[in-house]
Amino acid sequence: MSAGEKRESTGGLGPLPGGHHGLSREQVVESQRERLLAAIVTVVAAQGYRATTVTAICKEAAVSSKAFYAFHANKEKAFLDAFDAILAHLQERLAGAVGAHEGNWPAQMAAVLTELTRFFSAEPELARFCLLEPTSATPEIIAGFRTTLLRGVPFLERGRDQRSDAASLPSSTEDSIIGGLLSIASRAVLLGSPPLAELLPDLVEFALAPYLGSERAREVMRDLI
Repeated sequence: MSAGEKRESTGGLGPLPGGHHGLSREQVVESQRERLLAAIVTVVAAQGYRATTVTAICKEAAVSSKAFYAFHANKEKAFLDAFDAILAHLQERLAGAVGAHEGNWPAQMAAVLTELTRFFSAEPELARFCLLEPTSATPEIIAGFRTTLLRGVPFLERGRDQRSDAASLPSSTEDSIIGGLLSIASRAVLLGSPPLAELLPDLVEFALAPYLGSERAREVMRDLI
C-alpha cells in the first residue's frame, strides 16, 4: 500500500502539505495529535508494545519527536492516551446498544457483545491494540486495562436479578465471565481463526448462561439476530 492509499484508508491523517497550507495553529496541532494517536495504534499492533519506539511512531505519523513529546510524556503515556480515546468512542457505541433494549437486560448484554464483536472484527489493528497488547505491556498499562474491564462488573451483576437463587452464585462470577470473554476473543484475534465475528453466539451464551441457563441464553441470541 502506498503512503497516499494508507492516508486515505485511515481518514486522511497524513502529513500536512509543505508551504502555506492555510491552516490555523490550532488545526495543525489537532492534526498532529490525531496522526500520533493513529500511528501509535498502527505501530503497536504491527510490532508489539515492547518493540515499539517513539522514533517509529513519529515516522508513521510524519511528525517530529518534539511534537510527540508535546502531547505525550513517553511511550507508555502515548499508549494510554490512545487506549482512552478508543475507549471513549466505544462507550458511546455501547450506550446506544444498551439504550435500544431498555428494561431487557439479557438483550442488552447480547447487544453489547454484538457491538464489540462487530467493532473489533472491522478494526483488526484496534483489536490487537486493545485486547492483546495491554496484557503484556507495563504494570501501569496492565493495571489500567484490568480496571477498565472491571467496569463491566456492575452491568453483569444485573443478571443476578434473573435468578431466584442469585445468592448461590459465587462473588467471583462476574470477574470470571469477563476473564473468559477476554480469553475467547483474544485467542481469536491472535490466531485469526475462527474469525471473531463467528464467535458471537458462543460469547453471548458464555455471558448469559450463569444467569439464564444455556438454553435461554441461546434463545436470547436467536431473538437478537
